[in-house]
Amino acid sequence: MRILILYNTAMEPRSVSGVIRYFAGVVPHWIAAGHSVDFVVARAAMPLWRETFPHSRLVSSDDLVPAPRNRIQNLLCLPAYAWRSLSFHYARDAAGYDVYFACAPFLFEVYPAWRLARKNRAVLAVKVHHMVYAQDRRGGIIDRLFVVTERLAVRLLNRHAKLILCSTPPVAADYNRLEVDLGLAPREIRCTGYGVDADAIPDATRCPKEFDAVLLGRLHEHKGILDAPEVWRQVREKRPDARLLVIGEGPHRGELERRIAEAGIGSGVVLAGAVSEAEKNRLVAASRVGLSLSREEGWGLSVHEFLAFGLPVVAMHLPILDHVFPGQIDGVPAGDSARCAERIGWWLDHPEACREQGVRGRAFAMGKDHRAVARAEIEAMAAAIAAA
Repeated sequence: MRILILYNTAMEPRSVSGVIRYFAGVVPHWIAAGHSVDFVVARAAMPLWRETFPHSRLVSSDDLVPAPRNRIQNLLCLPAYAWRSLSFHYARDAAGYDVYFACAPFLFEVYPAWRLARKNRAVLAVKVHHMVYAQDRRGGIIDRLFVVTERLAVRLLNRHAKLILCSTPPVAADYNRLEVDLGLAPREIRCTGYGVDADAIPDATRCPKEFDAVLLGRLHEHKGILDAPEVWRQVREKRPDARLLVIGEGPHRGELERRIAEAGIGSGVVLAGAVSEAEKNRLVAASRVGLSLSREEGWGLSVHEFLAFGLPVVAMHLPILDHVFPGQIDGVPAGDSARCAERIGWWLDHPEACREQGVRGRAFAMGKDHRAVARAEIEAMAAAIAAA
């Protein structure tokens, strides 16, 4: 099977989103099973893709727009996405695939995937990670744009997609609800979830510790990263030597650094940036508590990894986390920095409870592995090809 994944919304060469982490988990298993998997991606993001997917061929959808260096330059994504939605007409290397796989249900991904699938008489597939339509916190220009493009993409997918994969049943329900709101008959959706690399993740309950808590993921305001300085300031009021580790890159790093400086906690926060998978594993294993401040999730990949490492997890409460990780998360009310700091402090004060929860969480998380997800999705694509 030959699969071409369209990822036109990638803008940066170092920022690793949850969607990229998903593909980094399943694509090697697809390739190991004998399938060919390539990507359409902008040249600005290709350094990350070459490192993450060394066995995939990369087709450029945009040689013109550079990676944004700050929040203002993020506005470049608007014309860039529009250009990438059309540039596939000139991509000579995008023909001959069995599956054209849109990385998310946005028009920038779905429209070119649909046109290529139609032209090549192939299967149009998509993976739905979460629905912007269902988020009530988004209100900026770019967020409104994504809502519009999501609605347009769902119309196309409802009519033309041969396979719609999804993260979880609650997200699938959000997707079907949008279809109904658009006057469409709900499509059948297959929920395949996500996994972890069980062979590569060490047991952190046995590792020496360097950091008191760790944040992992893209440095973006939707992930709650800008709440971290206030949370950690309150943690350090009672524990002046407490150290927070932040792993990841993203467009809001500059604003995060400014808030850390304003809070006067620079000596207690380490911004590791983008690191290798091996270094990430070492750093997470050297931390005591996993921290998630995200305001929206379709699964909670960082939370899943923290549990797999054997860390207790303090997270802003999201219903999806209760669904995916029942009984495993120490949830606090969304936006309650004081309560979040209090719960972090409690775990730091109770190392034996940390170890016990770590053992329970690790056993739970290891039951969801990349290999099972990859196998289920390949089977679904093969069935879609056979039925087409």
